[in-house]
Amino acid sequence: MRVAFVVVAPALLALLFSVSTTGVLPRPTLQPLFDSTAAASLAAQLATVDPSRVPGSLQDDEAARWYRETISTFGFATSEDVWQEDLPDLGRVQLRNVVTVVPGKSPEAIIVAAHRDNTGVGQPFGDNASGTAALIEIARGFAPLETAPAPQPQRTLVLVSTDGGAYGGAGAARFAAISPYAKDAIAAIVLDGVGGSGSPRLALAGDEPRSPAPALVSTALARLREQTGTVPALPSVPTQLVDLGIPYAGGEQGRFLANGIASVTLTTQEKGDPAVPVGDSEGPISAQRLGELGRAAEALVGSIDSSVGAAFRTPDSIFFRNRVASGWAARLTLVVALVPFALGALDLLVRTSHRRVRLMPAIRALGSRLLLWLGAIAGLFPTSARLPPPPYADSVVDLPVSGVLLLAAAFVLGWLLERRRLAPDRPVTVEERLGGYAVALTWLCVVAVVVALTTPYALIFVLPSLYAWLWLPVRHALWARTTLFAVGLLGPLAALLVLSNQLGLSLPRGAFYVAGLATVGYIPARSVILALAWVAGAAQIAALACGRYAPYRNRSGRV
Repeated sequence: MRVAFVVVAPALLALLFSVSTTGVLPRPTLQPLFDSTAAASLAAQLATVDPSRVPGSLQDDEAARWYRETISTFGFATSEDVWQEDLPDLGRVQLRNVVTVVPGKSPEAIIVAAHRDNTGVGQPFGDNASGTAALIEIARGFAPLETAPAPQPQRTLVLVSTDGGAYGGAGAARFAAISPYAKDAIAAIVLDGVGGSGSPRLALAGDEPRSPAPALVSTALARLREQTGTVPALPSVPTQLVDLGIPYAGGEQGRFLANGIASVTLTTQEKGDPAVPVGDSEGPISAQRLGELGRAAEALVGSIDSSVGAAFRTPDSIFFRNRVASGWAARLTLVVALVPFALGALDLLVRTSHRRVRLMPAIRALGSRLLLWLGAIAGLFPTSARLPPPPYADSVVDLPVSGVLLLAAAFVLGWLLERRRLAPDRPVTVEERLGGYAVALTWLCVVAVVVALTTPYALIFVLPSLYAWLWLPVRHALWARTTLFAVGLLGPLAALLVLSNQLGLSLPRGAFYVAGLATVGYIPARSVILALAWVAGAAQIAALACGRYAPYRNRSGRV
């Protein structure tokens, strides 16, 4: 196995050599016309007239009407897309997107989007009056003047006031999926909480393991730096890896990236890890910050519009402050890192075969544990549209004690039914323990290979367990075995900690939130099955490490 690590070196070198700087699109020739005072006035008006813009409510409809009437004063026509969606805590509600199109010389489209809904009065999370105001103010720059015709962009500019943004980005998902303009879009810029008092930052994660084009990210950073005088924040590398491994996106840019549209969210940092837009902060909107991010967004639109032959794809990438690492190199490194463990597990399996160790009892024990963890959990957790539930939803904040107790009772009942066959009632021989390890580690290897073929970034959760637990068959002291088993759990535990931190949740609520992502279908069923398969293997490893393993006995009591 140690010799096999030689194959990892070329992959690491490829990853290192893939780290490079990215080009920045030139600044537009015209200076931004964004008026921070006017935008702040519009944001205050929306927040005062319709303070509780919960999707499907009367004030949400009034906010849509206010937006249409306000933007029509600049001579723009609007169109509406009305549909129904099942949202967390709200049930099935009626939503509406309001779309404004500024025709360009080319049918290629640049999308600028901002959700106008929120979660109610006094709830700062998800509030986006500033983003809606910035959207209107950007439109004003393309309005006709009394003495001159309206400026025509090179590419078609599509301004979208989305609904349901505070509840998983339903409006952005709808627009990206069905709008004809989305099919011709080369980039999408999302404005979310641009009037907060915090630091400017970008959100990059997608609903699929995709990232915005490096040129789009570097240009957005450059335009923000020019307007704010500070270096905008990016999500940390661990956060990016976790978001690619699940994959998870809290902002509306994730809905566009899932449909192959390069997209970034411009926002302000409120708290925690800068990965999930959380809207405007409590208190008055910062007109200065709103003006800075509004002008940066307008300049970013101008840079994209004036670029010649720019193609913004959505490869998976890992971004640093001023550099980017290629996603294919990162995936290659993770997959190749699996090879030494696979050889070690195969060697263990061959050794058990040479010693004529019976494996069928261990296989039956593993299968029994797998059935225990495959208990039906749907219905115990929240269900809604295939969107990430907001971390502030009641179904996440208020843990359903009854559902958790029911799940625990179902697991305990299953364990009691199988305990007689799984719990040891006599000393287990060395050969039986070796067979248990061989089957469990081979099973984990199979799971890891499937993970590598489907979601390679998820290997960052699995690899620590593989290499820590491979040492267990040659460690005899109880403290050494339990320590190695605990080390193997660091991968998924670290992922939960990173995700909980960026959502502002405690670790238990973070774990429950991930379960909610699975039950609404945001995390694919194959990933859920693979996770449960890993848990089943981990359960058998735990029994072996703690000395509680027994080969599975049949109904007659024989091994």
